[in-house]
Amino acid sequence: MKKKKLNKYTAIVWLIMLVFVTGVIWNLADGNVHSVERGNYSDESELSSLAEYSQLYEIYNANRDSYSSLCTEYQTSGYQGVDVSILLLPEDADTMRKGILQEDVAEYEGRALFLDENVSATWTFQIEEAGLYSIEVEYIGVEGNGTKIQRQLLIDGELPCREAANVCFYRRFVEDGDVGVNEIGDEVWPRQKEEVCWQTRKISDSKGYDPQPMYFYFAEGEHTITLNYVDQPITIGKLVLEGKKEIPTYARKKEEYIVNGYRQATAGSGCYLEAENSAWRNDSIIRREHNSDPKTVPFSITNRKLNTLGGGRWNRGEQSVSWEFDVEEDGLYQIAIKVLQNKDAGMPAYRKIEIDGEVPFREFLEYEFPYADDWYGEVLSDREGEPYLVYLEKGTHEITLSAQLGPLSAVIERTTCDITVLSEITRKIVQITGTDPDPNYEYELYRTMPELSEQLEELALSVEQCAYILEQVTNKKTSTENNYRQIVDTLAGFAEDVDRIPKALGELESAQSSLGTYITGLEKSPLSIDYFEIQSPYEVFNVENSRFYERFYASMVNFMLSFVKDYDSIGGKTEEGLEENTVIDVWIGRGAEWGEILKDMIDEQFTPETGIYVNLNVLPSGQLSTGGVNALLLSITSGTVPDVALSVDYSLPSELAFRGSAVDLTQFEDYEETAAQFYEESLVPYRFGDGVYALPETMDFTVMFYRKDIISELGIELPQTWDQLYQEVLPKLYENSMSFALPVDTSVSSSTPAALRGYTMLLMQHGGSYYTADGKKSALDSAEAYQAFKMWTEMYSQYDIDEESNFFSRMRSGAMPIGIGGYSNYIQFLTSAPELYGRWGIAPVPGIEDKNGMITRSTGTLSQTANIIFSQSDRQDAAWEFLKWWMDEETQSDYGRQLEALIGQSARWNTANIKAFYSLPWNTEDKAVIQSQLENAKEQYIVPGGYFTSRHIINAWNRVVINNENTRDSMEEAVADINKEIAVKIEEFGLEDMEIIGQESDR
Repeated sequence: MKKKKLNKYTAIVWLIMLVFVTGVIWNLADGNVHSVERGNYSDESELSSLAEYSQLYEIYNANRDSYSSLCTEYQTSGYQGVDVSILLLPEDADTMRKGILQEDVAEYEGRALFLDENVSATWTFQIEEAGLYSIEVEYIGVEGNGTKIQRQLLIDGELPCREAANVCFYRRFVEDGDVGVNEIGDEVWPRQKEEVCWQTRKISDSKGYDPQPMYFYFAEGEHTITLNYVDQPITIGKLVLEGKKEIPTYARKKEEYIVNGYRQATAGSGCYLEAENSAWRNDSIIRREHNSDPKTVPFSITNRKLNTLGGGRWNRGEQSVSWEFDVEEDGLYQIAIKVLQNKDAGMPAYRKIEIDGEVPFREFLEYEFPYADDWYGEVLSDREGEPYLVYLEKGTHEITLSAQLGPLSAVIERTTCDITVLSEITRKIVQITGTDPDPNYEYELYRTMPELSEQLEELALSVEQCAYILEQVTNKKTSTENNYRQIVDTLAGFAEDVDRIPKALGELESAQSSLGTYITGLEKSPLSIDYFEIQSPYEVFNVENSRFYERFYASMVNFMLSFVKDYDSIGGKTEEGLEENTVIDVWIGRGAEWGEILKDMIDEQFTPETGIYVNLNVLPSGQLSTGGVNALLLSITSGTVPDVALSVDYSLPSELAFRGSAVDLTQFEDYEETAAQFYEESLVPYRFGDGVYALPETMDFTVMFYRKDIISELGIELPQTWDQLYQEVLPKLYENSMSFALPVDTSVSSSTPAALRGYTMLLMQHGGSYYTADGKKSALDSAEAYQAFKMWTEMYSQYDIDEESNFFSRMRSGAMPIGIGGYSNYIQFLTSAPELYGRWGIAPVPGIEDKNGMITRSTGTLSQTANIIFSQSDRQDAAWEFLKWWMDEETQSDYGRQLEALIGQSARWNTANIKAFYSLPWNTEDKAVIQSQLENAKEQYIVPGGYFTSRHIINAWNRVVINNENTRDSMEEAVADINKEIAVKIEEFGLEDMEIIGQESDR
């Protein structure tokens, strides 16, 4: 045995030596420098503006409330900046809490005004000279949870533009200590901490659409500025209104250099700085990154080096990173950066560049870093290659780069308008054809909508302009541009023959959905940086790229090391009661990005704090659920289960508990303290007997969605009860060829009765339950359950609510402007329907009014995924420590922020930790609605054989609605089938004499 091992390692050593020699030979070749190609776009491009389509866009009020529209209005009116500055002090502000003026609401710390939750502040002032002014705020972020501070800006009591509804004030983050090295030599991320300090920020667009501050026109006379609470407390020092000043062009700056006699700095007087050693960043998720390219600095072929900064974590508008550097003499310097932008299908990245807090000239407002498939050296220069020179005095300076969108913002804004117009056109068509047009009927849209063809032509031309801008920006064909041109072809084809639309209505809805998806992609602007050089113009900046064989060599060495590098030979500090070198195996049923973020947090936070190391394995979510043969089932059967499983299906813990495979978490002394972080109802599905066999990880909610614009146009009041829905809302919807959404998932075959959102909601509102108090029989034969089922089926059989529908698409088009949905619907509207910004909202679901006039709005569908410890684990104490850390408020908040920043709002983490859930960037009004519904949610227990419940309910629904059978007979048949399966499983598991639902679970 020993001889075989020696032979194996001897072969590995020889192979490494062979690869090494080959690499040395290849490395004798000269290096290469990667070149990049810039697009042809410039501000002087002969591109049509939205004004050319004003007639079409005014018809549908598209883009009229945006800041760009406001700027156009200012320009048309000839408004100019003024050389005036107005100071507003904290003591000049009136403060209000929930609409009531209170002098003692605000706390003053010297000359600072502290504004906490739900407190607004209003400053009243006089304008002596009319003009355009920016609003600068001196502030400090305190007592928050690390997320950005948000306020609503009102001028004279009105919202000046939609961007002012959510003004952001950023925090400042620094590294807490030096980069660590674990025992296998890999660098680990230092923790981030917030640097609490005074900052100044001019109110601006928070998405990076416009690199300059927002300017507002103030006429002569008295005015007010109000900051309303949206999220996070803030301490304000002062406000300064400053007249608009133009940033000079580089040409003017050069003239200034000549007039002042500035000379170019001598060679060697500049400095070199590694990008990963930043001074601060305004978002905690921006951090050092590891890049395996052999030419990154520093680089180790055997160990991980955190040698770059940025990438996919630095891709959102207004995310900023700052570096400090020193120069040895006064003079003019050039700035050279080694960068990488090889993501997002050929799109360039844009950054605003500030020196010592100021943009020196206009060309640095949105500097372009072109797309390239490899690292390249970028000396900041004009399009002719002449470097931009910056005057620096001897000493310490600061350079700050902030993510921007450049000319892509014009594409995003135009596309948003196009979606709005397309949505309204589709809605008008649906009012004539209905949502399911008869393919054999001639609707003659050319007569009923005579303007339709011309509108589609103009819309196609507008989308064509977006494609043209993309072509100019990238100077090459990209997949995004091609996607836009496909939609142009679709719209142009319909414009030629509008009567073809009813037979292909789905293509219009698909085009609308695709345009929304393109916006999401265009809003990302990733950039990686290896290092900077602040140089004399006399110096040359050369970046040598790694060759294929160098990368191949490094990859082969890393592969060989995986056979001999002991990744489990690790140690560290330990908590009392835990063995040294504790390693636990954790499986997570999520995507790769979710797992990568978690692993980084484990290495950065959990392991240094506890001494417990984690082997994390990412599996598809279907492998951590019940039903069918999957990895989890096979591991249990073979005795190779992990210690912990995360993101398992919410029905799984009880199923494992019935079989003795899950750990009762109540055995741990601090269980009650940990469980207090969740809604009590969210623990119900994990109870069995007197034990609790999982911690909830994520949760769902049920709310009513509605289109504010359409509901207002139709004069509909949101229904408070189901009777109001039937009598007042549905008739008006049907009169306008619209409908209400409460779809039924007829494909449900899992053990989750909560998937039947409609029935579960009505059952809870009637006071019913799925199972009897002992958990051994179905309770659906009760009067409450029957009334709920009867009411549910009549919605479809008598009130003609659609059984199946794409709620998102139809609400987007306006065909279904109101309906019931959950978390996934909310994320869809938030992320994939940018044209509906401010035009949709949520409200509590309709309820049942009792004899006292109280409305019961109970819902189900609370739990989604859970975390479990397996009973076969011999490291249960360490596993519990991990679960406590994972579901802690701070960890969950941090994880949620990183997910959303890295992937986008589509990955908003619906954590089951209550405080962490509400710390996420929910809209204030939406948060209140969601909270009220979560507090009214009632979960159901999971019992042996309960996985058949949903299937039999769907069968009963089909018999009544589709086959027109008797409601009571159908329900009784379902109850009999459910009871039969429960009895079989109770006998199989030997639970006849056991309380399925423990005494502690009484509600």
